[in-house]
Amino acid sequence: MNQDYTLSRALKATLINFMQLAKVEGVPDPGDGFLGLTGLSPESRRIHLIMDLYEKELAAIRAKKQAEAQPSDAAPGQQARPQAFPVLKSGIQSAPVPDPMPGATKYVPTEEFKALLPPEKVPMTAETPPHPLGTEGDAHPPERPALDAGSSPVPAMAAPQAPAPEPALSVPQPGGIPAVPVRSAVSENIAAMPIETVKKTAYLKNARANEAYEGVVEIDGLKGLRLEDAGGSGLTLDDASGLLKGVPTSSGDFVVRLQGLLHGKRCEVAANLAVIPDPKSLWVSKDSDRSDPFWKPDEAFGQTEGDLLCVAASKRGRSHAKDGTFRDDDFGLLANGPGGWHIAVVADGAGSAKYSRRGSKVAVDTVLRELPKLLDDHVTPHLAKLVPAHLQGNPDAGVQIKSQLYQSLATAAFNAAKAIEEEAASKVEKASAFSTTLIVGVVHKIPEGWFVAGFSVGDGGAAVFDVRDGSLTNLTLPDSGEFAGQTRFLQKSEFSGGFDEVAKRIFFDVRKDFTAVVLMTDGISDPKFPTDNVFGDPAKWVEFWNGDLSTAVDFSRQNAAMDKQFLDWLDFWSPGNHDDRTLAVLVP
Repeated sequence: MNQDYTLSRALKATLINFMQLAKVEGVPDPGDGFLGLTGLSPESRRIHLIMDLYEKELAAIRAKKQAEAQPSDAAPGQQARPQAFPVLKSGIQSAPVPDPMPGATKYVPTEEFKALLPPEKVPMTAETPPHPLGTEGDAHPPERPALDAGSSPVPAMAAPQAPAPEPALSVPQPGGIPAVPVRSAVSENIAAMPIETVKKTAYLKNARANEAYEGVVEIDGLKGLRLEDAGGSGLTLDDASGLLKGVPTSSGDFVVRLQGLLHGKRCEVAANLAVIPDPKSLWVSKDSDRSDPFWKPDEAFGQTEGDLLCVAASKRGRSHAKDGTFRDDDFGLLANGPGGWHIAVVADGAGSAKYSRRGSKVAVDTVLRELPKLLDDHVTPHLAKLVPAHLQGNPDAGVQIKSQLYQSLATAAFNAAKAIEEEAASKVEKASAFSTTLIVGVVHKIPEGWFVAGFSVGDGGAAVFDVRDGSLTNLTLPDSGEFAGQTRFLQKSEFSGGFDEVAKRIFFDVRKDFTAVVLMTDGISDPKFPTDNVFGDPAKWVEFWNGDLSTAVDFSRQNAAMDKQFLDWLDFWSPGNHDDRTLAVLVP
């Protein structure tokens, strides 16, 4: 064997595909030592097994053809024809060529392999005249044998033609590989070609950036798939399942290139993948204008302690952050104020109002300034008498408690509406330019446990609940505007109906214990409690507390990281809900 010979790329490709086809078609591994060969790979042993079976099949076919070619005895009265010279594949009559390797078997492809080789030349028949020059190199044509009386005369031949190319001879191969025909330089352009390659295009299901993905290439009959190039998609091929898996980190269109076998042919697959961007990545945050006279920080946190731990946080919504506009929400807290009252206030400035960020702050500041004294004057002195009567079922006690809350909670809210009008007048603006909602919650420790009350104008909500017994009391009234999606805003006209109308917005409860009192603007109530029925479902509040808020925020007085935990939680993702978010929590 010539040590300088190297395999061509075409031959390498043919061998690789031949090995793959043998494996896919289930050709068994004959094992080490087959045909006396050791140390070969399973793929090489399969090829030897195929060639061995092929040679045996050819030997059987050859023996059958030789038996059929044996001349039978001539019929009586007829003279046997003289035997013609052997006819070679080149179509030239010549004397038999000595076998260069006695006992070797010539490689002859079967029907299933003929498509891979060039067409064979048709051997001469009795009707095909021999070449006038005989074999290559003869000076004169050989004498033709005499024809039978009944044979047709051979037509006159044309002028001598150029000698035919030298016929291919069988050359022995090393390692027991069957002999293959050596082709002359004239036929080099029709040498054995690699297995045919087909190309297919597939479309994978869409992926989402930064989310786990699994997809499959759906082409009937495709086997032995392997990944050639992930195309920057970040996917890998799981050989066991045939699935493309991974977590794409970039959005866009990608082409994943794979290779396999399709009906015995090599198949190159271009699989198209579209990766949808992470919605969060599309949002940008621009700083608000600090030079604005009504500027406020884009986020805020507050904490105070007394009989209760009172904490609150507010964060500018994504819809405002992308435009660089202001946080319109506001909040305020007070612990152990006059008479021992704990107060929480949240307000949501109307996004459509020019100075709503100022209106929410004016409302919160006014309530925190005036409500503690109002509560101490109108509610504190009566709790010791009215609460026991209420607990004993006296309906008049409940009405009287609401009356005292009307003189405190409602009065503070009314004063906040007046303060907004005054602010607008000082800026030569309409009060509607300062529109805001308002939610107030108050808690007082009493011998029976806790007295809790709430008042509101506009959307959002407040509630007191206990996850231990699943109890819930809403402290606000669902408050929509004239049309769907609208809400009411704090203004003096909301109090024109007197006690009977305003008292519908006042709620109170007496509890031995509770888990938390919570106040929230609609930036939180809409995604977390999307309907009034859900807001009034105790099970949803247990889920909200145990499975959401308290798992992210540790509401203990020793937690030094509460501000970061709280603000991080406010950044939760909810499709379509990108308003400002404000939440106040009071826990024992």
